[in-house]
Amino acid sequence: MLFSHQEGNAQTKEAQQIELFVSCRKLDDFAVTIYNPFVILYRKSNNQWMKIDQTETIENNQNPDFIKTFAINYFFQVQQHLKMEVHNNISSTQTQILGQAETTVAEVIGSKNQLIRANLYNKSGRNNGQIFLKAEHVKQCSEEFSISLSGLKIRGTKLWFWDKIRPFLRFYRLKHDMDIGVLVYETEQAKDMASIKWKQIQCHAQRLCNGDYSIKLKVELWDYKKSGKHKYIGETQLCINELIEANKAKKILQKEFMSKSQTNQSLGILQIDRFSIISNYTFLDYCAGGQQINLMLAIDFTASNEESQNPNSLHHLPSDGSPSQYLQAINSVVEILIHYDHDKRVPLYGFGCKPKMKNYNTNQAIHLFPMNDNPDDPEVYGLDGIVECYKKSLPQLHFDGPTYLHPTIQKAMEMAQKCKDQGSENYHVLLILTDGQTDDMLESIDDIIASSYLPLSIIIVGVGDANFKNMKILDNDNKSMVDSKGNKAIRDLVQFVPFNQFRGDPTQLSNKVLEELPTQLLEYMKLVEISPKPPKVLSPNSLKHSNLENEQSPTRQAKLHTIQQYKEESEVLDTRQYISDKQLQGATLSIKCKQNYLINEYNQQQY
Repeated sequence: MLFSHQEGNAQTKEAQQIELFVSCRKLDDFAVTIYNPFVILYRKSNNQWMKIDQTETIENNQNPDFIKTFAINYFFQVQQHLKMEVHNNISSTQTQILGQAETTVAEVIGSKNQLIRANLYNKSGRNNGQIFLKAEHVKQCSEEFSISLSGLKIRGTKLWFWDKIRPFLRFYRLKHDMDIGVLVYETEQAKDMASIKWKQIQCHAQRLCNGDYSIKLKVELWDYKKSGKHKYIGETQLCINELIEANKAKKILQKEFMSKSQTNQSLGILQIDRFSIISNYTFLDYCAGGQQINLMLAIDFTASNEESQNPNSLHHLPSDGSPSQYLQAINSVVEILIHYDHDKRVPLYGFGCKPKMKNYNTNQAIHLFPMNDNPDDPEVYGLDGIVECYKKSLPQLHFDGPTYLHPTIQKAMEMAQKCKDQGSENYHVLLILTDGQTDDMLESIDDIIASSYLPLSIIIVGVGDANFKNMKILDNDNKSMVDSKGNKAIRDLVQFVPFNQFRGDPTQLSNKVLEELPTQLLEYMKLVEISPKPPKVLSPNSLKHSNLENEQSPTRQAKLHTIQQYKEESEVLDTRQYISDKQLQGATLSIKCKQNYLINEYNQQQY
């Protein structure tokens, strides 16, 4: 979404998102024989026209209705100038402007039915047709529809050459009080007339009906022509509520196609074979329902970091008390993630060195060991506990190698699998701090792909200025990674963050660390079909009347102390953006949501 400086200074609460539908009529240019139009929308910012977006190209059509729409934030108090350019696509490298028109968002919103018509003028001032803009307020809804359709007894436009009829459907959203519709969806052409079935529709509720299940949808049946001059056959109407009711009654809904010109004549039947509603939840939905995240931390102590006594070491702790680069990363990154760990108890591991501890004392490099020297309980409490354990264990470590991530990832997988087997819906985040390459790349890739069905994300923070090429490969954003058996990645669960690039900017570091985590959690929950729990509403004031205040047992007192810590943490949340939700493009976890989450935690501890 693009904003001008003036818009950016406007109050967010005064902005509303609108959707602009675009159509053209009677496109006419004496120099053009074939019309392949598309529209580019511009917005004026600082007296310059800035491109927002463009529609698809519709071939051989002088009266196009574009499916692609434009989403704009509307500010009542700001004058937002728009310019529409209609282009004719001549070739992949050549286009021609048919005409242009200017308006404002306010003019569109203030027009009758929020619909304006404007003449298109070319550079010489000739009228080359008309453009229509229709605005609708976007309603926030997360549902998605899955619809399977088929056609029965389709007659077509002629009674001969039946095998050449290639029907397709156009869906128009209608207003409640009028028959004016906007094109919201178009199917592909069906080629098998013996069994007419269209490709399954996957469409967001906002797109199809703007979240209004009672709104009428007009479905037009057309006969596809290669020339672009498709033939209208007939139409019918339905609404989402009809599909829902048919589903409840376990009936297959059928709607009859009728022609506008030939009354009472059936031209075929539209059959809804299958309909389902898919809920697309947000990260905040899961947090409000008490979603818990378990953090695990692993730190690289391989020789490439250099021994901690060396001033050039990434682990060196100067005598003046300033932190090492690793400690800087721990303080900055763990501080962000620890807020989402419900009990603040973090398993802390080291790898790639020869520890000289009581329980771990060896001349062989160990590739995973608990830094608190406790094999039965590797957890430490909170950020302070992590820092203290790190400083205490550092002199007892002799750095070695090679760098193996496989044992660390395996441990995280084991913990995630154990929780899953116990019926827990907790999500696990493995945070790895390392200075560079891994020497078991293939094993690491196998582990990551095998973790697709586990409640696990991996955040790798690169410390120092080494070559992090392999880490970027593991950050499989395009899901192209393949394991040793040829299995492809099902979901992206790794995020790589080069610490030095962001350590001077806490806000950017926070954004980068958490950039993909919400989406990764949502992808996993959708993959294993886990919905968020409904929020448990418990007023903070009710704590005052709880008899817990009179309890003197150590367990009760510890719980009250924990709740107090949670409250204190929530007071600083308004100064930091902790979370970027991908679907909502930067939604921030509010204090209210955090407090509800913490109260949920308290409630669960009691019961």
